[in-house]
Amino acid sequence: MNRYGLRIVDLGGGEKLPLLVDERTSVGVFEATAFSLHLRDRALKAKTIDSAMRAVQLLYEVLAETNVCLIERAEGNELLRLSEVIAVADRCKTRAEGHENLADGVISLANVRRKKGTFIHSKDDAVKPKTAVIRLHYIINFLSYFSTQARLQRLPNDGAKFLEATELTLKTLGSKKPVVSKTSDRQGLPKEAEARLFEVIHPDFAGNPWKSSFMRYRNHLIVKLLFGLGVRKGELCGIKLEDINFREGTIFIAKRTDDKDDRRGRPATTKTLPRLLSLNDEMRSLLLHYTEEVRPSRRRAEYNPYLLVSDEGNELALNSIDYIFSSFRQAFPEFVQISSHVLRHTINERFAEMCEGKDASLVKLIQNYLMGWEKSSKTAEIYTKGYVQGKAKEVLMALQQRVFK
Repeated sequence: MNRYGLRIVDLGGGEKLPLLVDERTSVGVFEATAFSLHLRDRALKAKTIDSAMRAVQLLYEVLAETNVCLIERAEGNELLRLSEVIAVADRCKTRAEGHENLADGVISLANVRRKKGTFIHSKDDAVKPKTAVIRLHYIINFLSYFSTQARLQRLPNDGAKFLEATELTLKTLGSKKPVVSKTSDRQGLPKEAEARLFEVIHPDFAGNPWKSSFMRYRNHLIVKLLFGLGVRKGELCGIKLEDINFREGTIFIAKRTDDKDDRRGRPATTKTLPRLLSLNDEMRSLLLHYTEEVRPSRRRAEYNPYLLVSDEGNELALNSIDYIFSSFRQAFPEFVQISSHVLRHTINERFAEMCEGKDASLVKLIQNYLMGWEKSSKTAEIYTKGYVQGKAKEVLMALQQRVFK
């Protein structure tokens, strides 16, 4: 069990603030709380503050395991030592569920290697390099903030020496950031996989990976909406019943900042612009069946304004979407890369195929609207990589055909 946890404090008006708490005492960590309030004063988005505090939580777990107190270090004109910097960097590169509590007395081989400074990540343990970079970025920001506050409070007896130690710590942490590719290698599903996907997620399919009838129908709808609308998982979980107009056949992807109805630890937010999307007859039929027959079977659903609910009827958590796809991948290993975001890539690739030969500037405006991007955004170039590669292959084959006539 982790020593530290995050508690979401409701500040009223729908605004929520994550605070770091010592699980042994249920008391907040003062320095981390001050940092969270500092981020709030900078008017950062709730999701950004949440990500920052989760990174700080990782830092404090390492500090607890290595018996380091930042206040005592500052009083001694120090911050972090090399072994601790390495431990923090390694923790940022591993999945949260792979972290053991050293206080429990059970130390894995991975932790032994970590202690020796030669930590080796298994493929399953490691997070994406971009995630590790983000975590280290926020930890560096926190330590920089802590150092400034410590000097203002005159905790170090030698301010110049402490500043030098801080700069060295932050520089060394920065050097531990993994290299992140500037281009995304994520692509949509191959065309031949589409039919198979829709076959195995159908509620009546014998090998459907989800047990209950409720989960089968709900998860079938989730995949259909992700595939058919190209929305992000946060946008999907943020859809309310009031956003659906069955008569007009539309669904509104709203941008609700600090939604007072959202009780989730990680609020469902719309990262991109709000937009009104159309629904075909099949999508309307699926939504109608779910809202009238499936969703009401959950005990608390009638008190919940959100479209997607958990088995108890509460609003569906974002990590539940991830779990749906991880359980699906486990049941059908041929879909090893599938995720909610892969489906977003897929619809963009299919969109590019359908718009071949049409006016490029108009196509760009349409795609940017459907995906919620700014009119001048070039994000579509990232999401159509699979389509471009396919066309490049066709052109190359045609050129080779001319060479080897």
